[in-house]
Amino acid sequence: MRPAAHSLLLVLLVILAGAGCIKAPPIAVVDNRTALEVQASGEYPELQFDGADAALQPGPSPVSAKELVSKAGLSAAGHELDLFSVTESDAQFIDEMLVSGCLGEGEDGLLRYMPDHCDQSVEVSEILRAASRNNLHRRQVWEYLATRSEGRSPAAARDAWRSVHLEQVRCGTWIEKDGAWAQKEC
Repeated sequence: MRPAAHSLLLVLLVILAGAGCIKAPPIAVVDNRTALEVQASGEYPELQFDGADAALQPGPSPVSAKELVSKAGLSAAGHELDLFSVTESDAQFIDEMLVSGCLGEGEDGLLRYMPDHCDQSVEVSEILRAASRNNLHRRQVWEYLATRSEGRSPAAARDAWRSVHLEQVRCGTWIEKDGAWAQKEC
């Protein structure tokens, strides 16, 4: 065999052997965009609300008297504006509902909605929401009182709390005793 043919055969053998070793990289098809694509599009889900939260400043927004008058549609001529609106606390609202008969002090120490006695124009959902919040707070107080005295159950703490609490409720409040409802007399 000639040396040129021998070298040509050797080159072809190397090329064929090398072609078997070279493979195309695997291609992965995904249904979501890659992290690089998300970043390139300008979407940063973990940072989405951080900018808005950083811009929030707790506390009141400054409002001038002129803005207050114009937004409220009031006239400030000749008198001062009361800048604080009178809002009712939960305790005041519940006291009113207890006296009016919309709520009652249940035997279990919780506030109960009493539709039969309620003749208020107040939304039932508002009454139930306030009573639910107050009942949650009462249960938390009973749990705390039970932990402060060794061997005292939450039920015993509730009964002790209720006896003191019923002395302080307003006259006319509906109270459940032995399954019957009656108004507190003073």
